[in-house]
Amino acid sequence: MKRVACTLLILLGACGGDETQPAKAPEDQALVRHEQAGMIAYDLDRPDEAVAQFEAALTQAQARDDLKAIADLSFNLAVAQLRANRPADALKTTQQARAELIRRGSQPFPSLLLAEATALYRLDQRGQADALAAEVEGAGDADAAAGASFLRGLIADESGDEAALRAAAGRLAGVSAPLRVADRQELQARLALRQDDFVTAQAAAMHAATVRQEGLDYRGMARALAVAAAAAEQAGERELAADLYLRAGRSAAAQSDAATARPWLERALGLTQDDATEDAAEAALAGLP
Repeated sequence: MKRVACTLLILLGACGGDETQPAKAPEDQALVRHEQAGMIAYDLDRPDEAVAQFEAALTQAQARDDLKAIADLSFNLAVAQLRANRPADALKTTQQARAELIRRGSQPFPSLLLAEATALYRLDQRGQADALAAEVEGAGDADAAAGASFLRGLIADESGDEAALRAAAGRLAGVSAPLRVADRQELQARLALRQDDFVTAQAAAMHAATVRQEGLDYRGMARALAVAAAAAEQAGERELAADLYLRAGRSAAAQSDAATARPWLERALGLTQDDATEDAAEAALAGLP
């Protein structure tokens, strides 16, 4: 989810018939340092620090009036804001970048639009999110299109639209990148859950959770664990469901996402008869703001 934030300008020249080597334009070292620090912070799962660094880099890009750097750094900033559970800020960032690109005669790139659609979804503006994600699906960027199909699948599932969920899962049939495979498996798990195939739903969701864990996508991992928990609960496996809800809720709590963590932890408490599970869920709830 990273983009190259700066371009190097190649200056070509000749003098008196002698060939000269291509020269690089001087880099804006302040911009480069902030951008690199933001990427390092993001990779170390320090999203708030990444936000601060990308904001500083974006300010520097605006100072040099570099449209490409402004667009790329706006994308990086929005992704970090989403990871820091600041979807309203991410929406503002992406919409401002999109407006500037259009104002200056450039088209917004698909991954920027996908970040905007994700922010809309996280803010419960699902209709707008779905419409924008549909645009991304047809924009010619295969990875962004796959991400948009996954987002549309989540929206369809939460809206109770099984046909749209099945269609979204079908559009991910040919993906090969690990996290996109996890996207497909999660949609398949959700579809199986709607068809009362609890064994398939739980297995697919757990596989998706494992892939997301290995890919450092902890938010997605927690969500997949919750899908597996729902499958176990509907299959009558109360203690397994409680354990999975606990793990999902504890992960979300550790990511400072109290709104997501609370209902999962409360569900774990409602299902379990195990003292250790109950104590762990209560401790995680107590730590929420």
